[in-house]
Amino acid sequence: MSEENWKRGGNQRPQSGLDDARARVLDRAIRHVEETGLSLGMNSELVERLASDAGVPVRQFTKIWPSADSFLADLFCELANQARIDRADTQTLLSTWQYLGTRVDDLRTAEGRRGVLIDLVRIVTKYNFEVVTASSKWRTYAALSTTIISWPDPDARTRMLDALRASELSFVDTMESFYRNLMPTMGYRLRAGFHNDYQPFVIAAASVIEGLGIVRETVPALVDAHFDLPSADATESWSVASIAFMGVLDAFFELDPAFVPEDAIARLSGGIDVTPQAGSAAGY
Repeated sequence: MSEENWKRGGNQRPQSGLDDARARVLDRAIRHVEETGLSLGMNSELVERLASDAGVPVRQFTKIWPSADSFLADLFCELANQARIDRADTQTLLSTWQYLGTRVDDLRTAEGRRGVLIDLVRIVTKYNFEVVTASSKWRTYAALSTTIISWPDPDARTRMLDALRASELSFVDTMESFYRNLMPTMGYRLRAGFHNDYQPFVIAAASVIEGLGIVRETVPALVDAHFDLPSADATESWSVASIAFMGVLDAFFELDPAFVPEDAIARLSGGIDVTPQAGSAAGY
């Protein structure tokens, strides 16, 4: 594929009749990123191979993307859109409610509710941290968040940032709904200073978990460390992620003195619907 073909024309949007070819090439390019990692540049040989693998001729490809930057901008937007799926883990949400359903008797006392919360954070946060930060889509999202800021074309940069922003807002909305559902059922409420706004907690908790995921790439021994901390009966092993998450949670939440255990127990025993909406997930 010649450089002349790449540089001709600017950032035009693909014609409607080429949508299928566009989708196939982007799908192949996304799989390439998942296999090899994100790169800000793709040489003509690589792009030609991706197009060929997708069954799209060079002439058709250049009708869709007249320049290398226009192709990468579309690819990065697609990667940002897909990141909203993998930034969190549906299984974590379901496992959380399943676990809580096994501890309903402990919800009858303040001490029991505190014990449930501690055990849940210790176990689930460690699992969720491993699953989310190992996801190729999350790794791509983290890379996009730092690299798109320096994109040279302001129009393309704005479009990519809008895609990242939509992904972020979708994640925040899903997690806010999750915690508004979970925490009152466990007998906890937001501290008064937060005025029933869960979003600051969601952002703080996500920043801790995802920040540890980024640090883990360079100093895994520090992030993967575990500590034996005292529990009610003995000592329990805590991951760094679980300890950090517990600190954030305690800063935002307190036991609710108006909590009615029987209502929560009935709700859990009735099999409440905690399935996330299509296209979203919940996790840490």
